[in-house]
Amino acid sequence: MPTPTEFSTLQVAKYPPTTFSRSIKGLTPVKRNSSLRLRPRLEPWRAISIGIKFVTLDIVKKKVPKFIEQSLARVANLYSFEPEHHLEKIDESLTPNMRALRLAMTIAEQLLSMGVVARDVVRMAQGITRTYCRRPVHVDVSYTLVTISQDRGVDHEPLTMARVIVPDDPNYQLIQALQLLALDIRRKQLSLEEAEERLQQILKKPTEHSRLVVYAAGGLVSAGSVILYGGSLLMASIAFLLGFLATGLLRWLGRIGAPLFYSQALVAIFVTLVAAGAAWCSNYLGLSVNATLLVISGIVLLVAGLMFVGAFQDAIDEYYMTANARLLKVVMATGGVIAGVMVGLYIATKFSITFPATPDRLTLADGHTQYLGAGIIAAAFVLRNHSRFLGMVISGLIAIFGWWISRLAMSFGFDIVTASGIAAAVIGLVAVMTSRLWKFPSLAIIAAGIVPLVPGLSLYNGLMGVVLYPPNSANFLPALAILARAILIGVAVAIGASFGNIVGRPIRRQFINLFRRNTQAS
Repeated sequence: MPTPTEFSTLQVAKYPPTTFSRSIKGLTPVKRNSSLRLRPRLEPWRAISIGIKFVTLDIVKKKVPKFIEQSLARVANLYSFEPEHHLEKIDESLTPNMRALRLAMTIAEQLLSMGVVARDVVRMAQGITRTYCRRPVHVDVSYTLVTISQDRGVDHEPLTMARVIVPDDPNYQLIQALQLLALDIRRKQLSLEEAEERLQQILKKPTEHSRLVVYAAGGLVSAGSVILYGGSLLMASIAFLLGFLATGLLRWLGRIGAPLFYSQALVAIFVTLVAAGAAWCSNYLGLSVNATLLVISGIVLLVAGLMFVGAFQDAIDEYYMTANARLLKVVMATGGVIAGVMVGLYIATKFSITFPATPDRLTLADGHTQYLGAGIIAAAFVLRNHSRFLGMVISGLIAIFGWWISRLAMSFGFDIVTASGIAAAVIGLVAVMTSRLWKFPSLAIIAAGIVPLVPGLSLYNGLMGVVLYPPNSANFLPALAILARAILIGVAVAIGASFGNIVGRPIRRQFINLFRRNTQAS
């Protein structure tokens, strides 16, 4: 066992006096006989902590600077750029043939994104390529993809173009401009350069109404629905405000990229809660407010009746992939509406506000009021999709005419399914025959005319009944019957509109040829 003096001598030999005195706090070196001696006042725990501290300081002094040096070297290597290799880019100049394919592709993409049926888009694209291209072109469309391919023989490589379709709200002014451009191309009135320049002007031209106009159009659709079912002026006013706010909320959810299901559900919750609030206020103010009718006036903006008809239209035209995709979208959209209404009703019941979720007991208005409601719905529908004032007038009149045809057919003993099909066929025929005369797209006329006929409300009633009632309930089978009737009405409307469109095209062509012959003869 070394003496305190020997221990001091050993420590000083290992560590210099200056370092030793700075590093070890609590040890006071005392000079005696030219040597250092420690005061014997160290506890065992203190000695252990001092040893740990020495080891830690040694690691920090040796390892940390080395680690930092290595890290900085890695960073330097990370940003050490190799010399660039300059490669010649591929020539991007387009041949006239490729420019024609690109022109047809752009027009087809725009039309498909706005909901034009696949058959019309394919015929339009093929008409453009037949005008400019020497070899035939194959056009294939689906709900999210359009493909144009061309086999140029054994001496040239085949060409294929494909673009992804992003669904967008219909813009009837843009549809009309693109259809007129395609018509002028098929008539061989435009060169390729002129057609490309005109297409760029169409795509750059602002053809949309302001947001307030679109929101007001949504309010008019809701007000027209109330008028169609015999609601009062007060109910129509509340429905207008409800539709205005619901359209604004729906457009905002679309701009932020909300999925269709959730946007439908959120708007349905909002509509149901507003209707419940209006019913609660009416009890204190002594007013007569039908909460169920208000809910229907709001969700009429959400029901996918036209999409349902369009799906069957594509199925009839044998575009089965597009039809399946649209049917699935109809299911998701309607499912979102049902989920939203159920959540809204659940929240309303927590505040002791209850009303039926399905409008089974609603009846149409008497006399000419229902025709007024049908006209307002159709005119507001096309205004909501950026139509001109003339398009509003035409759509309203066509809708009134189609509604009158359906009521007339029912008065002759036809059921609602057959009557709806007959009315849709007449509307399709009239739309095709007069679209060129009024310079208004036939799609807009057909869509506006069949809006009062589409089974959106019946589809909602049937699905809501299937969800609310268990299979062993007495109300389950009536709900299934309502759902089946809605499907049949949708099929009848799709078949009728397609039949009128198909029959109307050759008749219109004969009238045009007859008019030209008479003009040339005179």
